Amino acid sequence: MKQYVGEKRGRLEGLDKATGRALYAGDYRMENMLELVLVRSTISHGSVRSIDVSALPEDVMVFTGKDCAENIVADIFCDTPVFAGERILYLGEPIAVVAADTREKAEAAAKLVKVEYDLLPVVRDVEDAKNPAMPVLHGESNLLTDFFNEKGNVEKGFAESYLIVEDDFETPPQDHGYMEPDACFAYVEDDRLMAYTSSQNVFADRVMICRALGLTPEQVRVRAAFVGGGFGGKDGHTCQIYPCLVSWLTKRPAKIVLDRREVLACTYKRHGIKMHVKMGFSKEGKMLAFDGSAVLDTGAYAGYGASVHGLFTEHFTGPYDIPNVRLKTETYYTNKATAHAMRGFGAPQGAFATESIISRAIARLGLDPIQMRLDNALEKGSTGSLGQPMDHCVGLKDALKLVQESDLWKERAANTDPYVGYGVAGGFLSCGLGQKITDNAKVSVQEREDGGFDIGVGLVDIGQGSGTALAAMAADLLETDIENIHMVMADTDKTEDCGPTAASRSVFIAGNALMAAVKQYKKAKEAAECGIVPAKGEAAFPESTMDMGRIGFPHAMYTFVAQAVKLRVDPVTGSVSLLDIAAATECGKVINPLGLSGQIQGGIGMSIGFCLGEDCSFKDGVLVHKDFSTYLMPTAMDVPNIASYHVDAYEVSGPMGVKGAAEVSTVSIAAAINEAVRQASGAELNKLPLSPEEILKALESREE
Repeated sequence: MKQYVGEKRGRLEGLDKATGRALYAGDYRMENMLELVLVRSTISHGSVRSIDVSALPEDVMVFTGKDCAENIVADIFCDTPVFAGERILYLGEPIAVVAADTREKAEAAAKLVKVEYDLLPVVRDVEDAKNPAMPVLHGESNLLTDFFNEKGNVEKGFAESYLIVEDDFETPPQDHGYMEPDACFAYVEDDRLMAYTSSQNVFADRVMICRALGLTPEQVRVRAAFVGGGFGGKDGHTCQIYPCLVSWLTKRPAKIVLDRREVLACTYKRHGIKMHVKMGFSKEGKMLAFDGSAVLDTGAYAGYGASVHGLFTEHFTGPYDIPNVRLKTETYYTNKATAHAMRGFGAPQGAFATESIISRAIARLGLDPIQMRLDNALEKGSTGSLGQPMDHCVGLKDALKLVQESDLWKERAANTDPYVGYGVAGGFLSCGLGQKITDNAKVSVQEREDGGFDIGVGLVDIGQGSGTALAAMAADLLETDIENIHMVMADTDKTEDCGPTAASRSVFIAGNALMAAVKQYKKAKEAAECGIVPAKGEAAFPESTMDMGRIGFPHAMYTFVAQAVKLRVDPVTGSVSLLDIAAATECGKVINPLGLSGQIQGGIGMSIGFCLGEDCSFKDGVLVHKDFSTYLMPTAMDVPNIASYHVDAYEVSGPMGVKGAAEVSTVSIAAAINEAVRQASGAELNKLPLSPEEILKALESREE
């Protein structure tokens, strides 16, 4: 029998997407359907004095928070309203939703809604948020969460250090840039509310819908349509509530599709972070002490801010065995669109700062950049920055060695172009939701009359290829052809709650549940005399054996990367041209090497934008770059050849040896680019995106 695990395989749904047969949430429509447009605030902070809808045509409907059973979004903190009430906390906050027969009519009607405000001072950034003279957005202060921890004796570590390097760093918010904007289609059938969402968690969608509308779970069915990317931005988003509200109240089908400017200005973002990193090194390059502090800007509402804060802090030191570590981090509310989950979940920001410090120390000590990282790399049995044990497979050293043997790295010794630089960085990212968070999955196996199998998984494949990977695993476990495997995913009627498509957990958690289900199926099949045998299996993600009393961290498992870049800076303009990238990943057993390469290349492309172009900055709460003509995401012309290598590893707790892999690719390349720019120009840059003007200044200073 053919083995599918380990085979390079295109996506099962690839042809449907390529031919246009795939239906996304915005593609659904029915007769008598209403098109929705949100009325959004035009100020960043203030109170609503009045809402005037008298100018709307008679055939246009408008809905506000008064139409909700409970005007709240069910989330971790539950501080976000479905519609703004008396107070506006960010520019573009939903105030009402307009429903009309056509999109054009709804857009025109939304402009006729007149809202009067009383303005309040704008909490622009974390400095404003700390200022006692500024308004408090929630509770008694603008502080959402804080954390302090010390491992070892940091002062002693610095006293014993031969070299100390420290600096301040800053990374901006980043938009997810998914190709498909947020969308949802809803209708009522047999007194039940039906919804097709563009989402990362249909069960969380159902919870939000039920709470806002006052319905029971039995009254609502949510299915994921094809999803055109999420990257965290569709995990916990809220746009599905609006068409569900309108459809339930009017009994007419309803659809919402955000336009690109709405997505850029108003939806979730990566957290902007200001950091200070101080590190001490021995003469031989041993990392002896780390002192890191940071403030995160979570925007107007908590969202996943506390969770991102925890994961950022946990990963701040990088994947190194440092005996003395002090961490002090805080997260604040500001009058900006809410920062939330985004691929890497805080780790890319910290890696930019810490890996840049490490590279500068290596240059001053005259050491080899890969060998120095090898000498400090975490191994199985090491402890992380919080003291958490590394009890799983830890392959950072193997990843570094793969980059060391790459053509890119070998050629650097022969380089004679003074404007060409080479940079390398290590990185890691946790898998799973973390300490004290329910993290389990139930998967079903149902034999079909045609001899095939329906595999029921409550997770959403948002484009990362989990459906294809799980189908390959199911085919091998059931000893059948992959064409006989039919994936049934993300349907609240037909699948069990498996949690979110997030935290690089999908294939691990669903794969383990699948193995349990297949085992039950085979046992039941042997006992049954005839007939079709259904089976279910359940699995839980392992938790760290270290309990800090915090929700969400530390984690029990990590994936590791080493990434290197070759680039050239233009001596006339200071612009950066990427020439080659080598990326090595250790994620346990690789189920689909082609799928993994796609994930690595896509994640690197995302972080190239983070490093070189995407400036999601705000002025007085207003997004500066409002569309893709000025918010510069990389195109195919900006991404060089990416050689993707993977470590031959095996994680014993994972299904068939697998760990998560989807997010870790975003972590390290910005720091590697920053080091290569330093080599090629002399510029030690501490703020993203990297500035061509600053690079040019450094070049001019070097040549004087």
